[in-house]
Amino acid sequence: MKKSFLLILFLCSFLKANYEIIENENLFLVKTLNNSFQENLLNLKDEINFQGFTIVYELNLAKATNELASLLEKKEILQEGINLGICKSSFTLQMLEENFNNINYCPLAISIYKKNNQNYISYKFYKPFKKDEQIANKINETLKNLIIKSVE
Repeated sequence: MKKSFLLILFLCSFLKANYEIIENENLFLVKTLNNSFQENLLNLKDEINFQGFTIVYELNLAKATNELASLLEKKEILQEGINLGICKSSFTLQMLEENFNNINYCPLAISIYKKNNQNYISYKFYKPFKKDEQIANKINETLKNLIIKSVE
């Protein structure tokens, strides 16, 4: 029994997370370590759909900004970069029930991008409109959960 426990402990010591979390008061950011941009994007989209959200838009901001940078003879900033707008009717209803001004949060946004051969997935923390509102915390936890589950 002890040998089995020690073996499991030993093997687990070699496991390493495939991501690094970086966050501050404004941004939740996950730097992925082993996956390509396309793998991250596919996994994130799968998790979004699995959790019952709908992707309502997909903006390729890297392409748009890189084309403009080229025209202005400036350096490209991102190798790849997409913003995903997501929505879920039941979640939106909860948001609006708390405060109809929460419609401004819709759709929720997650960014996935590649810079200097490093891949990132992030979202900007949502803040409550009024002091006692709780939906912003729920939004932040939901988006964090979507990202973490997509990279695990």
